[in-house]
Amino acid sequence: MSGKKNIPSLAECLAAADETKALRVQKNCFNTIPEILKEYFSFSSVFLVADGNTWDAAGKTVETALLDNGIAVAGKYIFPAEPRLHAEYDHIKALVEALGAVPSFKETVPIAIGAGTVNDLGKRAAFEKELPYLCVPTAASVDGYTAFGAAILMDGFKQTLPCTAPRCLVADTDVLAGAPAYLSSSGFGDLASKIIAGADWIISEYAGKAGAVGADPIDQKAWDMTQNGLMDYLERSVTAAKGDGEAVNALFEALGITGLSMQFLKTSRSVSGSEHLFSHVWEMEDLSINGVPVTHGHKVTIGTLAATAFTEIFFADPEGPPPAHKNFRLPTGSERMVEVSGAFKNSRAHDGVVKIALEKLPDEKNARIINDAFRNNWKEIRKRILEQLVPYSELKKLLAGAGCPLIPEDINLNRNYTIATARRAQMMRNKYGILDLAWVTGAFETILSRMEESETYLR
Repeated sequence: MSGKKNIPSLAECLAAADETKALRVQKNCFNTIPEILKEYFSFSSVFLVADGNTWDAAGKTVETALLDNGIAVAGKYIFPAEPRLHAEYDHIKALVEALGAVPSFKETVPIAIGAGTVNDLGKRAAFEKELPYLCVPTAASVDGYTAFGAAILMDGFKQTLPCTAPRCLVADTDVLAGAPAYLSSSGFGDLASKIIAGADWIISEYAGKAGAVGADPIDQKAWDMTQNGLMDYLERSVTAAKGDGEAVNALFEALGITGLSMQFLKTSRSVSGSEHLFSHVWEMEDLSINGVPVTHGHKVTIGTLAATAFTEIFFADPEGPPPAHKNFRLPTGSERMVEVSGAFKNSRAHDGVVKIALEKLPDEKNARIINDAFRNNWKEIRKRILEQLVPYSELKKLLAGAGCPLIPEDINLNRNYTIATARRAQMMRNKYGILDLAWVTGAFETILSRMEESETYLR
């Protein structure tokens, strides 16, 4: 990661992906959808998916462009505008049923018109019916538009279900710029989370060399796509929530590129780390404000701040990691099962989380090897991590400028609960990162105590 950075262009990232063939982002471009359909799809009709808000913002215009060009609309599925749509698997079931009811549905192209949730639902439904689909994004709110997989709440917890990325995307820059401010700030928070995702990937690479379960080596191309232009894009897109058209375009392009890195890699490792684990816990709890669900990007924003604080504390000392907590010892499998079971006792995700936590539980020998590997290479690892991180105070200023939430109370959480979320976040995914490293070194509770005592973090 040293030396001159290779910053791939959007076109180069699109070429690296193997599922998305065309990405058009320009003003008043919905009238090009018919020609894109004819160039990239074999079809006799289309099926439109939207919610009430995105239908008004873009769906009606898209339908008119299709009908004016003689393209048959075989059906529509418009989710209600209120309450805010959730990415729940039951909605996918309904879409799959509606698609299956279309005569000659195998010759139909689903078109998902909306933000991240509509896209994820349409993406997975199209995949289950073995249909390529077209995406019409209506906000620069997530990185999932161009990604392989869909983030869906299923069996009690958020998980990435496999499914093919859209074959084509068509985004009108005026529609993106006209999206509600909270959607753009959500997208900015999701983009900023890649800072922590990168730090966790560095940790994962070292842990993998020591034999840790769930650890992955860094793929240089995916790293370049996600990380090398990240800070420039964040600086250029900070005013997106104010309706700045150029900033929104930069944000959408950056999110598109990071999504393409997932499509290339076929996992979310390049774009998702411990910050998303905090968010996943809160998504499982249906975190809301006055009955309105908190957006994915806003939950991820607070997760990013929490994970940054956690990581800074772990790597604060040039001589080595924080000391193990006085009461720490590696639990047995049965002890760990009781602990995780208690943490998720009232959750539908209970069985799945217990299974994952036990799968990644190291034995004494492996834990010792991981500990030694990080202590023996501490200065090298610490240097790479600190170069990757944006210091907490600077990150908070950056997020403030983008209109993002800055403290847990902004998304209806409290500070102590947010810090304590780290315990459950560590249990629930087999994707090695800072939470796993702190846990196996015994420093986990020490770090949480220091976060709680801090006059800076999450305040």
